Amino acid sequence: MHSLFRKRNKGKYSPTVQTRSISNKELSDLIEQLQKNADQVERNIVDTEAKMQSDLARMQEGQLPEHRDAALQNVSDSEKLLYVLEADSAIAKHMKHPQGDMIAEDIRQLKERVTNLRGKHKQMYSLAVKEADPRVNWDTLVDEKLDKLSSQSFGTDLPLVDSQVEQHNIFHNEVKAIGPHLAKDKEQNSELQAKYQKLLTASQARQQHLSSLQDYMQRCTNELYWLDQQAKGRMQYDWSDRNLDYPSRRRQYENFINRNLEAKEERINKLHTEGDQLLTAEHPGRNSIEAHMEAVHAEWKEYLNLLICEESHLKYMEDYHQFHKDMKDAQELLRKVDSDLNQKYSPDFKDRYQIELLLRELDDQEKALDKYEDVVRGLQRRGQQVVPLKYRRETPLKPIPVEALCDFESDQGLISRGYSYTLQKNNGESWELTDSTGKKLAAPAVCFIIPPTDPEALALADSLGSQYRSVRQKATGSKHALQQRHEVLRTENPGDASDLQGRQLLAGLDKVASDLDRQEKAITGILRPPLEQGRAIEDSAERAKGLKNITNELLQIEPEKTQCTAECEAFVQALPASGTAPLLKTRVEDTNQKYERLVWLLEAAQEKVDVANRLENSLQRGRELLASYENRLIQDDTMPESGHVLDSKRQELEVNLGSEGHGVLSLGSGHLPPYPDEDVRALKVWSSRQVILETKAVGSFLAVPRVYTAREVLKSLFCNREYGKHRFLKLLMSTSSSLGLQLLGRCTATVTSGLGHRCGCLSTEAL
Repeated sequence: MHSLFRKRNKGKYSPTVQTRSISNKELSDLIEQLQKNADQVERNIVDTEAKMQSDLARMQEGQLPEHRDAALQNVSDSEKLLYVLEADSAIAKHMKHPQGDMIAEDIRQLKERVTNLRGKHKQMYSLAVKEADPRVNWDTLVDEKLDKLSSQSFGTDLPLVDSQVEQHNIFHNEVKAIGPHLAKDKEQNSELQAKYQKLLTASQARQQHLSSLQDYMQRCTNELYWLDQQAKGRMQYDWSDRNLDYPSRRRQYENFINRNLEAKEERINKLHTEGDQLLTAEHPGRNSIEAHMEAVHAEWKEYLNLLICEESHLKYMEDYHQFHKDMKDAQELLRKVDSDLNQKYSPDFKDRYQIELLLRELDDQEKALDKYEDVVRGLQRRGQQVVPLKYRRETPLKPIPVEALCDFESDQGLISRGYSYTLQKNNGESWELTDSTGKKLAAPAVCFIIPPTDPEALALADSLGSQYRSVRQKATGSKHALQQRHEVLRTENPGDASDLQGRQLLAGLDKVASDLDRQEKAITGILRPPLEQGRAIEDSAERAKGLKNITNELLQIEPEKTQCTAECEAFVQALPASGTAPLLKTRVEDTNQKYERLVWLLEAAQEKVDVANRLENSLQRGRELLASYENRLIQDDTMPESGHVLDSKRQELEVNLGSEGHGVLSLGSGHLPPYPDEDVRALKVWSSRQVILETKAVGSFLAVPRVYTAREVLKSLFCNREYGKHRFLKLLMSTSSSLGLQLLGRCTATVTSGLGHRCGCLSTEAL
């Protein structure tokens, strides 16, 4: 039954109108009456068409029609109802009903159908009157039909072709209705029979040509609409520095390139091949076919150019934000070093031993600064290549040069890839430009990039260079001050042999502690960053290899640590009254505790990385399994008519996931020891697209993480009635998104909401 509130595609560029609830009772009653009247008109149309079809069959058999008056009465009643509907529609629109325009359009279509129905009624039953007249000149009638048929052309757009198909169906039925009368009239000559056969054959041929043209143009229009929406999406996207959601755009882009581009190209090529076949067969609608072929080809070419632009913009955005992130990290590091130089390396109120220790640390710091100079220079070089994304959203104070990323044919002329133009005004999606000759052009902003350099990036690079030089000078000055103070202390108090031996032992302990600190920082560097998206399995394997190297380093430090602590303990026992004995005792305890803590941290890190690697492998197998189901669902392009079909599809997925997916997305319960809830220490989410790892520590031992498997959450999702059948159906049947990614994203959201405030990041501090 026709509905005023259905969701429809009314044309190539018609938007979809979303409904919302209206609280006004008067308006609600009016809309209800509108719906009832519209339904009645729809029923009248259906009933009239059925009666006329029945009469047409009788007329073709040479019988008189039965429903002429009843059909005419239905048409008259519908016209009266339409008069009321138009008035009510105007009231609804005046009262600002959210679907006022849509209701008016539906009533207009109903009126058009009723008008066409009255015309068909007049044509068909007037023919019946002529048939009843024994004096009909069949020869003249056939000639008139032939003349009318020969004068018909083929529409150049889809709505016109649709109208021609409908009109010719009526015409063809009229032609077929003539046949029985000519067959009954024995006096008709063979020439008239031959002429009628020519008419019938020509009418059938036009019907077939219109049908094939309509089908081809409809498929071309569908592709043109899709290409137009894709182009609009890229032209309206924010490619400036303000957009921080570019990683998700990158994933969407790569997913389409890897999974959908080839199939879309095959459909475009198929349309071109079918168009060539129609032209080779000398289809009479040649002009329309060629126009649609050229339109699809031009839109597809433009779409491919926009893909090139998108790839370039994503790269520039990634480089821009990565540069600023690296620059911020470098500035923070240099600020920390500068703070240490101010506070830690002051010679005031320090004895000779402390100054010797600071000098050794400062030597290491200077070596690190020497190496860091390459990082600073690298950032300065990168600053020369950063594009000024800020100018994409702010009008420059003066015209600036831009470079075309693709070819684009604007209304004013052709934009050529690689050529430079001058930006006069950036009006959002469209930019006003001039070429080298001063000719004014207007083109989409997505087709251009503002080339380097970025004044802000250059200023940051210069600031970093100045900051680095300042830190180097301060380090040199601190070292010189410490050396002077050390020389003064050495001259004033050379010290006895026991103090000298104690300082040597302290130096050995400090070296061991420094080596242990270096390994702890290395472990932190492995644990803290999230796994790289797109290569999580390889990244986790590389981290496991890095932890193995740290284990080997720790095995080499352990004998030196044991020897140093043993010598220090012997010295303290032999000379307990020495000035360095209390400090040695404290340092030995600190070194032993640091070593034990580092061993524990390394074991925990190895477990974490190992579990993450197994989980990533399981997720990969799970994605492959989900992709197989997604491909099956994509092939099912018919929307189920009832909830029973949806329930059947859901049960089928549950059974298949239970049989084929068992254990795919799980690490196995044998690897997951139990642990109490009250000893929660940390939670690690390796990345935004991973299943949650919940980490808990019992006492001083870090337990193996628990895994919330995707299969467990999927089962919960399928049983969640609040999610709604129709929303879940939309998720499953969507061909424009990845089922696997959506389901895994849903899983992550479900688990995260259950964890609540316990979420946090795993770091060495948490451990």
